[in-house]
Amino acid sequence: MNPFSTRQAAEAYLSKITDAGVRDATRARLGLEAEVSPPSVPAMASSTRPIACQPRAPEPSPATALTFTLPFPPSLNSIWRATLVPCKPKKPGAPPWAARILLSQDGRQYRRAVRDIIRALNSPSTPPGARLALHLHVCPPDRRARDLSNLPKALEDALTHAGVWADDSLIDELRVTRGPVTTGGQVHVTITPLTATLFEVQS
Repeated sequence: MNPFSTRQAAEAYLSKITDAGVRDATRARLGLEAEVSPPSVPAMASSTRPIACQPRAPEPSPATALTFTLPFPPSLNSIWRATLVPCKPKKPGAPPWAARILLSQDGRQYRRAVRDIIRALNSPSTPPGARLALHLHVCPPDRRARDLSNLPKALEDALTHAGVWADDSLIDELRVTRGPVTTGGQVHVTITPLTATLFEVQS
């Protein structure tokens, strides 16, 4: 027999019973229908086939650049020297010597240093005929005022002498940036081919 006057009062009493088994048995004795959970809505079947996961296409790699570090080059004014060399006079009364502009000792030493570094890197070279972009990140040895525009020529000539490229006239883009002061000084070199993407290594 249900002593509660309303369904709401009976449900309020049942809600205070913590044990589920006891609560259900009491509900049955009161003649109340068991709580019916709302029917679950079945998931709607997809009308389309699942899309297969496609492998991600590799991103195109930039043109391969050749990078290395070289010693700080001597100044443009110090790599050349004027000297007098003996010669046969072309005109009567002309002196038996002529003035010549020659690579200085500093210039020759720098060329040898660059050549040795390039050889240690297995003598990489740019593709024949490739137009080039050259970036020099210059880290000076001290805080003395230096004109960056005077630095590339000695380095370019040394790289030509080392066989990295056929001639520095192949450089279409030249960028020179100043880096922090570094003991002894150094130049970080990046060479990027503009018409080819692979460097050749000489055997």
